[in-house]
Amino acid sequence: MSAKEKGKFEDMAKADKARYEREMKTYIPPKGETKKKFKDPNAPKRPPSAFFLFCSEYRPKIKGEHPGLSIGDVAKKLGEMWNNTAADDKQPYEKKAAKLKEKYEKDIAAYRAKGKPDAAKKGVVKAEKSKKKKEEEEDEEDEEDEEEEEDEEDEEEEEDDDDE
Repeated sequence: MSAKEKGKFEDMAKADKARYEREMKTYIPPKGETKKKFKDPNAPKRPPSAFFLFCSEYRPKIKGEHPGLSIGDVAKKLGEMWNNTAADDKQPYEKKAAKLKEKYEKDIAAYRAKGKPDAAKKGVVKAEKSKKKKEEEEDEEDEEDEEEEEDEEDEEEEEDDDDE
């Protein structure tokens, strides 16, 4: 491309950059939660459904019969098998899933009652921070508090100087 042709696109880029900077001056980001809420690794894990229990039993059999199937194809075959299974044959998986769900509900209630009164109210479980991170954050907060106190003292001194 010649310098003349390049110049045309460079001018367009400059104009677009100027427009972008103008728009960004007035841009206000939307309010709301932007940080991801982390799950507590110590929280009880959700129990598998009846279908997942069925899959864990039949997946090795299908892989043995059809070793060349991809993961997705195995999942499709398991889904077809589950849908074609009679309700009576699904019963043991559903009973086991119900027992696991009851156990999970007891565990999660105990977990929330143990040391998470806020999380139990909100229904949100956040990951606990490591001691080191907590200490670092506390140190940072202490430093910020000290800086704010110093700034306030400086402002008070300036006001006193102005009054005199």
